[in-house]
Amino acid sequence: MHQKSLQPSLGLRARIAVLPCLVIASFISCLNAQNAEELPGDTQNPGYFPTIAEDTLLRGAADSRSLGRGLSPYSVDGPDGPAQTASGLFRYYDNEPDFYQRNQDFFRPLNRGLGVFTPHDALAVESSRLQNASFTVDGSLGLLTRTFEPELAHVKAGPLYFDVLWVGAGAIYTDYNGSLPQDRHDQHDDGFAAYVELGVRGLLRITDSIYISAVANVMYLPFENEVALRFGNGDDPPLLLRFTITEQLGEWEVMFFDEFRGVTGLDFLVNADSPAIDRAGRYYYGFINERSSDFYTSNDAYFVNTVGFYASRPTFDNQWRLGLGIERSDFWRTFSFENHSKRDWFAIWMQYEGSSIPFAPRFSYQYMSNDGYDSLLHQFQLELTGRLTENLNWYSMAGYAFQTGDADERNRFVWSVDLEHTLTTTTQHRLTAGQGYFYHEFSSDTRAADYIRYAIDQRITSRLDARIFAQYTHNESSAEDLFPMRDRFGGGFRLTYRPLDFTDIRALVYYDQADQSTVEEDSSRWLYRLELNQQLGFRLTGKLFYQYEEFNRAENPYTEHLVGVSLRRYF
Repeated sequence: MHQKSLQPSLGLRARIAVLPCLVIASFISCLNAQNAEELPGDTQNPGYFPTIAEDTLLRGAADSRSLGRGLSPYSVDGPDGPAQTASGLFRYYDNEPDFYQRNQDFFRPLNRGLGVFTPHDALAVESSRLQNASFTVDGSLGLLTRTFEPELAHVKAGPLYFDVLWVGAGAIYTDYNGSLPQDRHDQHDDGFAAYVELGVRGLLRITDSIYISAVANVMYLPFENEVALRFGNGDDPPLLLRFTITEQLGEWEVMFFDEFRGVTGLDFLVNADSPAIDRAGRYYYGFINERSSDFYTSNDAYFVNTVGFYASRPTFDNQWRLGLGIERSDFWRTFSFENHSKRDWFAIWMQYEGSSIPFAPRFSYQYMSNDGYDSLLHQFQLELTGRLTENLNWYSMAGYAFQTGDADERNRFVWSVDLEHTLTTTTQHRLTAGQGYFYHEFSSDTRAADYIRYAIDQRITSRLDARIFAQYTHNESSAEDLFPMRDRFGGGFRLTYRPLDFTDIRALVYYDQADQSTVEEDSSRWLYRLELNQQLGFRLTGKLFYQYEEFNRAENPYTEHLVGVSLRRYF
């Protein structure tokens, strides 16, 4: 859920939900690594500097072999950034053109067209006949990537490249004491579960910089004597189509746009998986033959089309800006465009842009309707943003909202405050609280909520950090009721200790209480966890943890002691 934010500028950011593609059901940790063993200098390839051994030292957490940043379908993040340091060493690249460069007249338009479906790329079309108009296409198929360095691949066979990303192993023991709903994976007994895994990646080069990529995790389950396989690419392709016209009419800056967005659970590689699991208590290693969540499944999709108009101009000697905006959003579910719903929104605001007032005020009025103007939710508000002191940043909003039309009366004050305070060089805390209306990005669901969050971070010594946090939310029911949670409270304490450069010890205590739509679904939970993360060698990390959990609910309560160990070696 998101709170509607009225922005004075004409730029409207397009957001595409890029959902995770690679799910690894193992307890793996990332920390630091040590230096590699030097190879003799004569291992250097012709025309390549530094040596192969030195090159491994250049690769850090942001470059595991040929991969980029982040644990995602397009990259696999290593654990050893602080240890992977080098300076004054630069790779030498051969200046001779390759096959794709020699045939760039053919591959250039292909590269431009397919680039739309790679991460972080978009295609923008502009015309000289309509100088202030543009059309943007953006998306991702989950199979195409530019984030790859072919020179670092383990195996090269023409346009084919293969990498070994990691090898790992792990095991857990649980004394799970409770009952779980019976399902097709009816293995709820306590005991042991273990795995040995291998991460691999294959790519096919189709242009000079675009590759078809697939990541796979192969996992052997020794207690079950089965092999599980799961591919990590090819799911959740998002889509964006946007047409925009901007114009300057006197002092008015105006913009019209039509934007279509979609996100789906579609997965191109789901049928290539080979499911198998080894389960102990509530946990299992391996993969099941379903890829779904509470929000979407592989057969589901969410689409929204928004048409909008914005205009603004400076006023009062360019110290203030007057603006207005209107939007109409239509929502659909599934690929058949079913479950149509809509949202209409309008706002007008006056915002200070000068330098004389220390807390920049912004006055606004907006209305929102989810039923075609049969009912309207009106909201007047004042926002203030500024710096109270050198170390205290402040944002606040106060207003009043009321309902007119056919809907039930929902009149209330709305407010929010966000304070971030740096007490000392080692202490920082933050308070966020408020009451207002929130909307869902891919449906017309709108609801009221109260919330408060507080956290304090303390650096006790150079190797010891502590954090205390607590939060509470209260949600009212909504029309579609996509999120039935009513009240939730959580709080905890986390302690992190680094006795050595490559040793990390963490302790966590957490409490969570959730009140659902029915009393039978209300729950409370205590969690205690202690873990040790240790670098054991070059790009080799290990993790050992103990966890105790107590879960109370009318149905299926449980207690559990859990112990686990894991190792992973990145390449």
